[in-house]
Amino acid sequence: MLDVTIIVLHWRNDERTRACLSALQALDYARCTTILIDNGSHNGSLERLVAEFPDLPTIGLSENRGFAGGVNPGIRRALDDGAGAVLLLNNDALIAPDALSRMAGALQRHSQIGILSAAVARADRPGVLAGVGARVGRYWTTPIGWGESLERLPPDEPVAIPTAFGAAILVRREVFERVGLFDERFFFYYEDTDFSLRARAAGFAIAYLPGAVVRHAVSASTRGVPGLREFYLARSRQLFFRKYRRGPERMIYSLIALANLARVARWKLQRAEWADAIGYVAGGLAGLITPPVIARSASDRLQRAQRG
Repeated sequence: MLDVTIIVLHWRNDERTRACLSALQALDYARCTTILIDNGSHNGSLERLVAEFPDLPTIGLSENRGFAGGVNPGIRRALDDGAGAVLLLNNDALIAPDALSRMAGALQRHSQIGILSAAVARADRPGVLAGVGARVGRYWTTPIGWGESLERLPPDEPVAIPTAFGAAILVRREVFERVGLFDERFFFYYEDTDFSLRARAAGFAIAYLPGAVVRHAVSASTRGVPGLREFYLARSRQLFFRKYRRGPERMIYSLIALANLARVARWKLQRAEWADAIGYVAGGLAGLITPPVIARSASDRLQRAQRG
C-alpha cells in the first residue's frame, strides 16, 4: 500500500475546515496521515482547530501565500517523511470514506498515472461533476467535467484528462521529484494547470477516478470577498499564457486578453456585478504588466524546491 500524506490548506473559516477534517477521520484507508496548514489566518481559527484535533500535525504560516505557497511547505514535509504520494484536498471539500482507498488502488494499478483527481462533484448534487481539469488551447482554456453526470462511468476505471484541478488530487512522489513543486508566482488559480503541464512534459499521465467522490463547495474560500475570485482568476490567466506563449504568440495573446477583459467587464456591468467587473479588469491588467515568467527546466525547479 502507498503511504499517503493528506494536505489540507486552511484560511480563516474553521467551520469548513472542521467539516473537512471530520470527513477525513472516516476514511477507510489506513496508511495515511494528515497535515493541516494555516495560511496566515490570524483570527483564532487555527487555535480552535488545534483544540478540537490535538493530534493533528500543523504548519502555521505567517501570511497568506495563496494555494501554491501554502501547500508547498506541506509537500516538502511529506516528502521528507517518506510519503509515496500526496493528496491535496481543499478545506471546502468533503471526501467520501472510500475515495482515498479507490484512488491509491488506481495509482498502484496504473503506474503511468502521476496525477489522479477525485471525481470532484458539486456539494449540492454529488452525482454531478463540478469540474476536474481543463483543456489548454492556444489562447484559451476549457473546463472538463462541468455539469457532467457520474452515474454511467465505471467507478474504478481512470478517465484520462489533459490537466487536473487541485481541489482533490493524489500526486505520486516521483512527480514532485522530477518536476518540482507548485509555482508560487501564481497566487490563486492556474498553478494546478501549470503543474499538470509540467508533469505531462515529464512523461506522466493525468486522470480522474469516477468512483472516488469528493463534494466541493466551489470557490467557497473567495466567495465572501466581492471581486477577489475574479481578480486572481484574471491575473493568473495572464501569467499562465504569458509563461507558455513567447514571441509573436505572446503579443497576440495580449491583444486577445485585452479584448476579453473588455467583454467580460461589460457583461458583468450589465448584470450589476460592479465589484466582480472591477476585480476582473484589475487582475487582468496586473497580470499583463507583470514581467512574464519563464518556464524553467525540471532539474532547476527541483533544485529550487529542495533549497526552499
